[in-house]
Amino acid sequence: MSVSESETSLPKQAGLPGMRILKPLAGPVLAVVISFVIGGLLVAALGQDPVAVYRLLIEGSLVGWANLSVTLQMTTPLIFTGLAVALSFRSGIWNIGVEGQMLMGALAAGIVGYAADLPPLLHAPACILAAALGGALWAAIPALLRVYLNVNELVICLMLNPTALLVTGYISTRVLKAPGPTNKLPDIADAARLTNYSIFSQLNTGIFIAIACCVAIAVFNRVTVRGYEWKLIGLNSRFAHYGGVNVRRNVIGVMLVSGAIGGLAGAEQVLGVYGAFYDNFSPGYGFDGIAVAMLAHSHPIGVMLAAFLFGALDSGSSVLQMQMGISKYLVQVLQFIVVLILAAQFSFGWLDRHRKRQAAGAPAAAPGEQPGPTPADR
Repeated sequence: MSVSESETSLPKQAGLPGMRILKPLAGPVLAVVISFVIGGLLVAALGQDPVAVYRLLIEGSLVGWANLSVTLQMTTPLIFTGLAVALSFRSGIWNIGVEGQMLMGALAAGIVGYAADLPPLLHAPACILAAALGGALWAAIPALLRVYLNVNELVICLMLNPTALLVTGYISTRVLKAPGPTNKLPDIADAARLTNYSIFSQLNTGIFIAIACCVAIAVFNRVTVRGYEWKLIGLNSRFAHYGGVNVRRNVIGVMLVSGAIGGLAGAEQVLGVYGAFYDNFSPGYGFDGIAVAMLAHSHPIGVMLAAFLFGALDSGSSVLQMQMGISKYLVQVLQFIVVLILAAQFSFGWLDRHRKRQAAGAPAAAPGEQPGPTPADR
């Protein structure tokens, strides 16, 4: 059964179709442009030519297969984590625990990768399935606490991220540590490894899995009843509750799927990049996914574009540091400015909606809903 959003009672946006498509892009594009202008001023203050720096940034990330493959490798985990965060944001849930869910997924993939004895056609899928399950189970903790005990998932996710780091660190350095000085699990079997497509990087099959996830979620959101319900609880969970939507069940469902996608990010790193689970391997992909989701306006296809932009910046920053001596942290400053601008837009949007709700008189809270702002209030 499918549902067309045009058949619902949600108000339609006025204006030409082209303007409706371009309007959501205005904020992210403006944020990127402003961040690059400010970044150029910082580069000029350091005594460098901004035009030359940006040219080298582009060439170092996009020109030539060697540079492009590194960019795509760095883009892959950001697609997974950005999609996981975007899915929850779209439903009004603050799943900022994707970093921990990715670690638990990576640990599960690493254990199945070296401990299981499976045929080549089954080993990698079994590892991926284990990673998705590991991420989903870790995400179930804040989901259940929010739904049944009314605990803010934001706080729980923040607590679970370092907890996941401690748990995975303990297992990889004490319980299942591989022989040798490195804090890691034993190497996974060759049958569990994802296919590598470049001699210049660890670009692997994971990027196709990530793209497939984005397309699947986009279709799911667009044509299924459950996808529409998830959007509806993000727009207004009280309205959804009084419209007959089971808010509790859908909140849990969103968190489980979001956590599973976060777990896939960990599987890609273990099966396609490192070949084993390494303690504290992530540079913060889960947190970068928040910025990706915000820049993408929580749209699955936008996630791919935003992740590619951040992946290109990360890839090009290494070239900048090697050839011009400019710190790679310049890229982090650009990302920070983008997030700051987008967060300001969300805050103003929420305040405007809050004033309208107060003026209209808001009804009582629905089951599983917490007071206060949600991402969908933007």
